[in-house]
Amino acid sequence: MFIMTRRRWIILGVMVFLPVLLVTAAVFAVYKNQRALTQMALESVNSQFAGLLVIDDSHIAPFAQFPYISIDLQGVRFYESKDITREPIFETSDLYLGFDVLEVIRGHYNVKKIRVSSGFVDLVKNDQGELNLLQAIAMETEAGASNQAVSFKLKEIRVEDFVFSFSDTTMGQEVLAEVSQIRSSIGMNDTDVFLDVKTSMVLTVSKDRQPTFFQNKAIQLDWDIDYKVAEKLLTISPSRLAVQDGVFTVEGTVGVASELDMDLKIYGEKPDFSLFSAFAPTDVADALKRYKNEGQIYFLGTIRGRAGNGEMPSIAVEFGCENAFFVNTVAERRIDELSFSGFFTNGKEKSLRTSELRLQNFYAKPEEGVFQGQLVIRNFEDPFIKVNLNADLDLEFLGQFFEIEGLRRIRGQVLLDMDFDELIDLDMPADQIARLKEGLDSELQLKNLSFTLPGYPHAVTNANGYAVMDNGRIRLDFLRFKVAESDFEFSGELSDFPAVFHRRDVPVTAKLEAKSNRVAFSELLAFDSALVASTSEELTDFNVKLAFASTGKQLAYFENLPLGTFRIEDLSGKLKKYPHELHQFDVKIVVEPSRLVVEDFSGYIDTSDFQFSGILTNYDKWFSDVKTGKSRFDFNLTSKSLVVRDLLSYNGENYLPESYRDEVLRGFNLQGALDLNYDTTFQSADLMVNRLEGKFNVHPLKLESFSGRVKIDKGNILVEKLGGRMGKSEFEMDLAYFSGKDTVNKIRDNHLAIRAKALDLDALLNYDPYSKEPVNHADTFNIFELPFSHMKFTADIERLNYHTYWFEDLRAVLRTTPDHFLYVDTLHVRLADGSLAMNGYFNGSDSSNIYFHSTMVAEKLDIDRMMIKFDNFGQDVMINENLHGKVSGTIVSRFLVHPDLTPIVEKSEARMDLVVYDGSLVNFAPLRAMSSYFRDRNLNVVRFDTLQNTFDLKNGVLHIPKMNINSSLGFIEMSGRQSLDLNMDYFIRIPLGLVTQVGFRSLFGGRTREDVDPEQEDAIVFRDQNRRIRFVNLNIAGDPNNFRVSLGRDRGQ
Repeated sequence: MFIMTRRRWIILGVMVFLPVLLVTAAVFAVYKNQRALTQMALESVNSQFAGLLVIDDSHIAPFAQFPYISIDLQGVRFYESKDITREPIFETSDLYLGFDVLEVIRGHYNVKKIRVSSGFVDLVKNDQGELNLLQAIAMETEAGASNQAVSFKLKEIRVEDFVFSFSDTTMGQEVLAEVSQIRSSIGMNDTDVFLDVKTSMVLTVSKDRQPTFFQNKAIQLDWDIDYKVAEKLLTISPSRLAVQDGVFTVEGTVGVASELDMDLKIYGEKPDFSLFSAFAPTDVADALKRYKNEGQIYFLGTIRGRAGNGEMPSIAVEFGCENAFFVNTVAERRIDELSFSGFFTNGKEKSLRTSELRLQNFYAKPEEGVFQGQLVIRNFEDPFIKVNLNADLDLEFLGQFFEIEGLRRIRGQVLLDMDFDELIDLDMPADQIARLKEGLDSELQLKNLSFTLPGYPHAVTNANGYAVMDNGRIRLDFLRFKVAESDFEFSGELSDFPAVFHRRDVPVTAKLEAKSNRVAFSELLAFDSALVASTSEELTDFNVKLAFASTGKQLAYFENLPLGTFRIEDLSGKLKKYPHELHQFDVKIVVEPSRLVVEDFSGYIDTSDFQFSGILTNYDKWFSDVKTGKSRFDFNLTSKSLVVRDLLSYNGENYLPESYRDEVLRGFNLQGALDLNYDTTFQSADLMVNRLEGKFNVHPLKLESFSGRVKIDKGNILVEKLGGRMGKSEFEMDLAYFSGKDTVNKIRDNHLAIRAKALDLDALLNYDPYSKEPVNHADTFNIFELPFSHMKFTADIERLNYHTYWFEDLRAVLRTTPDHFLYVDTLHVRLADGSLAMNGYFNGSDSSNIYFHSTMVAEKLDIDRMMIKFDNFGQDVMINENLHGKVSGTIVSRFLVHPDLTPIVEKSEARMDLVVYDGSLVNFAPLRAMSSYFRDRNLNVVRFDTLQNTFDLKNGVLHIPKMNINSSLGFIEMSGRQSLDLNMDYFIRIPLGLVTQVGFRSLFGGRTREDVDPEQEDAIVFRDQNRRIRFVNLNIAGDPNNFRVSLGRDRGQ
C-alpha cells in the first residue's frame, strides 16, 4: 500500500513538474537566444531587402500568447529604403513572435503565432505603378542560392487596433481601413499558400479627394484563399462579405503575376433592402432602418479583367426587387407594390465615359397617388439621361411617410409628366448634338401647396405653379405663394437646359420676373427677433425683371461668377418708411474674368433721376477664403435733377440741415475711383474724387472743380485736399481722425485744417438778413453732446462772410480734449477796419451748461461794422445799437453760452478795459431822459471824442465807474449801472452854467423842441481843467419808457 502510494506521488510529481521544467527550459532557451534571434532576423531582412527594418528593443513575454513562448519586439518600423528620415511603411508598438515549447527545446525556433498591436501600414502606388512595399522588399537571388522547398504552417496571425491605408496616384484613389481585429492562419508548402482570414474594419474610399459611397462602411470578411505560387493565382472559395447589414458571397480568382487580373462574382439575395442600403450613403442607410420592408431582393455582380496601371476591369451588376413594400410603423403609412429591375455596366471602354445605369419598370403605389417610370443614365463623365416618369403625389402623405424635417406639415399635390430623352451615340457629329433637345418634353404642376420650415414661424401657403420643358426650353409660367401676409409671384425661362446640364459652350439665357403687392420685411425676418425689432419697413407694388445671358458651360461650371451679361429691367416699388417711389430702374452688368463692368445703372426715385456706370477690377479676390490684393472701382454718377427730399428722408425724418432739405441739385456729375485693399483681412479703402459738379436751386450756388481724397486705413480716416468752389467760396480741407478702438493702429494725430481764399457762410447756409423769425438758441444742435477726442483744428481763411460781415485774414488754432473742452489757443482776424485777437476755452463737460472763458484784445474796431450778439432773457441784443465809434481794449470774460455759442448775459461775467475813439451814443436812454434840459441839442445822436473806462458785467448788469465825457452836449461826468433789459440807475453831474443856459433858452429863447433837427450833430464841448466847475447832480432811474429824473448826491459810484 505504501509502495503504491509512493508510486502515485512520483507519477503525479512528474506530471506536474515536467511541464514546468519544459516551459522553464524553453523560456530560458528563448531568453538566452532572443537577442541573437532578433539580431539574426534584422541582419537577414536588411541584407536581402531594399528597405530597412528597425527594432527598438526586445524581451521575453512568456504569457502574451500562452501556451506559446513569445518574444515581444518593441518599436518595430519598416522603411522603404535605408533612409530613416522618411516616414515608415509599417510601424507597430508591439509585435509578438510565438514559439512552440517542444520545438524550442529541440533547438528549432520556428514562429507558430504572430500578434500585432497598435500600428499602421501605409501603402503608396506611385505614378509609375510601383508599390512602395514591393520596392522595399525587392531582392535578388544570389548565385548558388538554394532552391530548397519550404514548408511551414503559421497557426495564427492576430492584428488589433491597426490602420491600413492605400493611395493609388495613378487612379486618384485613397483607401483607409481602420481594423479592430484580424485573425488569420497561414499554411505553406512548395506549391500553395493557404490563408484563412476573419476581420472586422471600417472602410473609407475616396476618389480624387472626393467622398464615394464607401464612407465609414462597416466591413466584415470571412475568406478562404488559396494562392498558387507557380501560377501566381489567388483562388477565393465562396466566402462571406458583409457590408453594413448587407451580406454577400464572393468567389473567383485573382491573378497577381504582374497586374491584378480578376474574375470575381459577388451575389446576394435577401428578403429586405439591406443589400441596397449597404452601398447607400450613411444618412440614407440610417433612414432606411426606420422602415419595415420586405420583398424579393437580388443582386449579382461580376468583375472581370485587369486592374491597375490605369486599367479598369469590366464591371456588370444586375439588381432588382419584386413585390416589395415599405411601412412607416410610427406614422402608420405604407408604400406597396414596389418593383423594379436594373443593371449597371462600365461599357466597352471600361470607363466612366462608357458606363451606363438602367432602372426599368419602376413602380410604386403610395396610399395616395401613383409613381412609375424608368431611367437610363449613360456616360458618367457627361451624363446623358432618358427619363419617362409619371407621378401624381400627395405631399401630405409623403411628409408623413418620410418624416423629413420641414415637410411634416406639407399639404398639396404635385403632378409630373416627364419624357426626357437625350440618349445619343457618343460618336455622333457635333453638329447633330443640338438635336438633343427635340426629345425633351415635361410638365410640372403644383396645386395648393403649403408647408412650414424648421425654426421659421410662418408657413408658406397657397403655393401654385406651372412649368413646362419643351424642346429643351424650361418655361415657368407662374409660381405664386404667400408667407404670412406677404405675397410673391414668379415667372421665367431657361432657354437651353441640355446646354447647361452638359456644360456646352453655346449661348444660354435665363430670365426671371418677380412681382409682389406687399412684402413685410418684419414677417420675412421673423426667425430672428433682433432683426424683427430693427425694421418695420414694407415694400408694395414691387416689380422686377431679371435676365442673364451666358453659356451653358459658364452656368454649370464657373470659378467665381459665371461670365456673361446680367440685366435688371423695370424695377419699381414703394417703401413705407422711405416714402418714395422707385421706378424705371435698369441695370446692365457685364461679368468678365477679372472685371465687373457696370455699363448702366439708371432709374428714378420719385422725380429724381440718376445714371451710374463703373468698372470693378480684381473682383475675384472677394470669393477667396483668404482675401489679398486690391480691388478698384472706377465710377461715374450723373443726374439731371436730384431732389434732396426724395433721397435723404426716412421714416418721416430728413437728415440734412434744415436749409438744405428742400434743395434741388441740377446737372450733377461725380467721377472718382475707390480702392479696396485686403491682406487676409480688410486693410484700407481709398476714395479719389476726381470731379464733382452741380448747381443748387435754393442756394444759388454752383459746385465747381471739386476734388480730393478720402482714405480709411484700420480706423484711420484721412482726407486730403478735399475742396472746390461754391459761389464766392473757394476752399479745401485736410482731416486726420482715428475712429478705431485699438490705439496701436493709430497712425497720426487727429487734426482738421481748413484753407480758403473765400468762405461765404451766408450763401452756404442760405442766411436771410431780413428774416424776422425769432431764434431759439437753446433748441439747436449741440456739438458738446458728441464724443470728443484729442484733436487739433487750424483755419487759414483769407475772407469770411458771416451774417453780411466780411472778415479778413482769419488765422486760428483750436484743439479739443476727451473731457469736452474746446481750447482756442489763438485766433486772429481783421475786421471792421481793425483787428481782433483772442484766446480761451469752452468748457462743455456739462453739455447743458457750456462756459466760455476768454481774453480778447481789440485794436480800433469800427463798432458800426461789428456784430456781437447777446441773449438777454431770451431776447437778442446787439451791442452796437447805441454805441458807435472805434474801440480798442481788452475783455476778460466768463460767459455761459447756448449750444450755438450765443452768450447768455444774465449768467455771465466780464471785465472790459476799453477805449472808444470818435464815438457817438445813439438813442442812449439816460441822455434822452434829460431832454428837458437840452431842448436845443440833439439827444438822439450825442458825439464824443474819447471814452475810456473799465466796465464790469456781472449777472446781466453793466457797472460803469465815474468817467468824464467831452460830448456835443458839453462835458459831463457819469457813473452808474444798467442791465441789458435797459433798467438803469445813473448818476450824472452836469455843469451848473450849462444848466442855466439850457434853462434860459428853454424859458426865453422862443425855440421849441420841434425846432431841433433830429439828424443834427452838435460840436463837442471840452472841459477846461483850469477852471473850477460847479455841477448839478442828477439821478436817472427806471427804463426808457418809465423813468425818473431827480436831484441826487454822489453815492460813490
